[in-house]
Amino acid sequence: MSKEKFYLKGDQLLDISDYNFKSIKNALKLGREKTIQKIKDSELKGRGGAGFPTGIKWEMAANIEAQEKFLVCNGDEGEPGTFKDRYLLEERPLKVLEGIMLAAYAVGADKAYIYIRGEYSKAIDVFSKIIEAAEKEKILNEYLFNSEFQLELKLVRGAGAYVCGDETSLLNSIEGKRGRSRIKPPYPIEKGLYNQPTVVNNVESLCCAAEILNPESEEFSSLGIEGSRGTKLLCLSGDLNKPGLYEVEFGKITLKEIIYELGGGIKTNADLRFVVPGGISTALIKADSLDFPYSYQEFEERGSSLGSGAVIAVSKKHDLLDLMLNVSRFYMDETCGTCFPCREGNRQINKILKSFKPESNKINAELINDIGNTIRLAARCGLGQSSLNFITSVIQNYGEELRIGGKIYV
Repeated sequence: MSKEKFYLKGDQLLDISDYNFKSIKNALKLGREKTIQKIKDSELKGRGGAGFPTGIKWEMAANIEAQEKFLVCNGDEGEPGTFKDRYLLEERPLKVLEGIMLAAYAVGADKAYIYIRGEYSKAIDVFSKIIEAAEKEKILNEYLFNSEFQLELKLVRGAGAYVCGDETSLLNSIEGKRGRSRIKPPYPIEKGLYNQPTVVNNVESLCCAAEILNPESEEFSSLGIEGSRGTKLLCLSGDLNKPGLYEVEFGKITLKEIIYELGGGIKTNADLRFVVPGGISTALIKADSLDFPYSYQEFEERGSSLGSGAVIAVSKKHDLLDLMLNVSRFYMDETCGTCFPCREGNRQINKILKSFKPESNKINAELINDIGNTIRLAARCGLGQSSLNFITSVIQNYGEELRIGGKIYV
């Protein structure tokens, strides 16, 4: 009987028995403490948007004494403009699997879940077959490679909610509850899935971890710059000639080069006005300010974030108010409704934008900023806290244009 084949490298077809699992074998040889230390030494930061040091998260979880621990791979990927995890799940599924196994071993978890966005039918189908094949090959649910480590892995199909990209909402969804954010603290690393210590990692983060622990690859830690090590997958979209998925080295390419060289420049007759660097939850970067190295710290210095890696180029042909209304409607519809500031704040901002008039723009802009600050301070989850970043950055950068009459373009 022929074995199930999986796409791993372009058109090259491999099955699970052809994959060597070099990283997890190396981790089992090193032991948990040294495995975590290698992740810490690599300076790997979470690739889902928050950018928290992965090694520190793993170390904290490993040091917690508990009868049971969980590892959760977050493949929900609901941030508009983001599709990198979809590629990894469909085209590098065994790398994702190895990253899950590696993280679970490091933190001492014997149960893991992978939560995949419900719309990703192909990714769900591929990974379901991966899990089935891994169980048949005794890679899951058995002592792994003659060690004392074994892992049970289950796949959960996402419920189609943006808020489930937040780790606490995702955990509620896995438990069969409504995807609503939890109050923190306690953090998932203390009380997460079924009130047990839980580590939640992004798909790309786990793939990076698997690459770091590969004994035949010492490249990751040598790539990038201090504070931003390794590479990052970028999802280029918007008004670009060459949209798509690209991998870049931190600190060795500028945002301007990403737009005009990788992305091929602007495809419309209008000029570039700004770039949304990490999905609509991040503040925009104006077209005349793109010439800086792509890194965590450079974005922070400019009041923005590289976020999930969704780089959206916006030309001057688009109506500014339409853009803000689109983003506002998205957050108004996608809020889980748990906390009042996020639920009502986003609804009120949408109402303000709908009634936008030249003679009252200044007052409205100030009110939007006040509501945005309230949401940042009071919303439970990071998604709610960042929901006004784009809109307030538009007002900050284009406030003078908003105060003039007539139709306004960006």
